[in-house]
Amino acid sequence: MRKIFPILSLQLKSFFKTPGALVLMFIMPVLFSWIFGGMSADSEQNKPVVNIVGDRTEASVQITKLLKKNRNFKWKTVTLKKARENVSDEKSIAAVVISEDIEKRLTGQQTLFDVIVQKKSQEYLALSAHLQGTARLVSSFYQAADSLEAGAFPNILAAVVEQKGVVVEKQTLDKDPGDHVAINLMVVGFAIMFMMFGLSGAASAILDERRAGTWGRLLISPARKYEIIIGYLSSYFLMGWIQFAVLLIAMRLMFGTGWGKLSYLVPFASLVILSVVGFGLMVAGLVKTKQQAMALNAILIVSTCMLGGVYWPLDIVPEMMQKIALAVPQSWAMSGFKEIMSGSLHSATLINDSLALFGFTVLFFAIGLRGIKFE
Repeated sequence: MRKIFPILSLQLKSFFKTPGALVLMFIMPVLFSWIFGGMSADSEQNKPVVNIVGDRTEASVQITKLLKKNRNFKWKTVTLKKARENVSDEKSIAAVVISEDIEKRLTGQQTLFDVIVQKKSQEYLALSAHLQGTARLVSSFYQAADSLEAGAFPNILAAVVEQKGVVVEKQTLDKDPGDHVAINLMVVGFAIMFMMFGLSGAASAILDERRAGTWGRLLISPARKYEIIIGYLSSYFLMGWIQFAVLLIAMRLMFGTGWGKLSYLVPFASLVILSVVGFGLMVAGLVKTKQQAMALNAILIVSTCMLGGVYWPLDIVPEMMQKIALAVPQSWAMSGFKEIMSGSLHSATLINDSLALFGFTVLFFAIGLRGIKFE
């Protein structure tokens, strides 16, 4: 331990004396998170506006509430005249008119909603799917109420509206699907990407030391080889945790976000950081110069981050791409962080994510240690 600590301390001092490394590891992640996290936090203002025209009957009121359950749109109740003006002036993407004879339409199996639209944009197509689903839901409840006493239909709708429901996303059961989880994941994604660049660059310093002769002199010192490599890797691991901790504090101050249970977050984040350290060591072991390492890092990090859901959620990509994403560690890291930060803590998912990351870590270290020359 006495020989490991001086190596660790020397590497940390060397790292913090490099302005470029500090910018890459701390300033850039915080800046990107502040810009894009702020955009996500203000996304409520950018939601497409949909006008609703309805009367004051109980059925119309409850259907309006049912439509507003979709948080992807900004719903505004207006008069029919105002709705036509807003659509014409493109102040709203569409207007949904709930007819006064809604129950007659249900009985005659007619179209439930009259929609005023000027152009069928991408937002309108999403709205149309929501309207169709709501119409089918209302129709099924009306049929169920048909066998009950008169006036039961609005009461059933009211009971449905009061239900909060459960959000299910494939393997993830989100207890808190709020906007702050998306912001946190965006921050973590940037942290992983810049951490990979920073720690890979730090690990590549071994190549410069080998060329300058420092590495050879270190190997013939009283320190044993395993002490040398542990000292180097421990310094990289500590760098990663310092960066991650700084981001946690910065995002807490900027957005007031939470990070889930620390008893889950700390060990999982440690495994992710260890995997990133292994990745940097692997790259250093595969190439001969630091310039080659920088070029290989740029290709591997950017491409795998794109595949692994760092830049965008994997839910929006085709199924084939989701399967390919399983071949990169970032996808497993983002999945695990999502479980922890949403508060779901689905044990099977967390175990699978942790085992996958552990497998990647072992593979990276095996390749890296095999490629690093200890002579």
